[in-house]
Amino acid sequence: MARRLLVLILLLGLLGGSWWALSRDGHSLLAGPEPYSQEAFADWLREDSRNREGFHEFTQFLGEQGVSGVVPDWQLLRTDANRARKCERPQFLLPPREKWANIVPALEMLRDHVVPQLGRLEVVSSYRTEQFNSCIGGASRSKHLGFHALDLIAPDQTDKRDMFRQLCALQAQLGPRSRMGLGAYFDPAKADRAGRFHVDVAGYRSWGYSYGAASSGCRLFRQ
Repeated sequence: MARRLLVLILLLGLLGGSWWALSRDGHSLLAGPEPYSQEAFADWLREDSRNREGFHEFTQFLGEQGVSGVVPDWQLLRTDANRARKCERPQFLLPPREKWANIVPALEMLRDHVVPQLGRLEVVSSYRTEQFNSCIGGASRSKHLGFHALDLIAPDQTDKRDMFRQLCALQAQLGPRSRMGLGAYFDPAKADRAGRFHVDVAGYRSWGYSYGAASSGCRLFRQ
């Protein structure tokens, strides 16, 4: 009897540990697909015919501009895949139609320069509403508000310091005429598992984890 009780306690402990591992970030596998995943996006499409129609028109627009598939098109609707989950917002949001053209230069930059350098990219944040941008402490004139910018990770780049060194070298090579904006949400001098970075084509500059030029990782590589 005592042995059975001990086994039961151990099983409950394992289950409890598993539940904590799944729910400590506020989400559980039992609650459905992982938020911001492709499966969750498929659910979002099924929820409303307007979602399907809008996304279809958006992908048609990207195709006409020659930038469809530079990154997975559906990821361009991610509000933010891994930051500030305390801030209320939908998992996926189609930017207003009048802003669609704004993202084309950034996608062209990725297509022509960043993807050949780093390999496949994943979008973790794109268009932001003013309310959500304010909640996460984004810059008041953030390029995300106009759908000019993307936050990305490069899953195949295991050395994030070297990855950002490559990005800084690319920006320097392209020069100010490229208007390439490059930011890092991490300190390239330290280990970082995600290596999240920002790209836009709205002004030649570089900034770092303090959201200012002083913390730009590119300064590190110029020393």
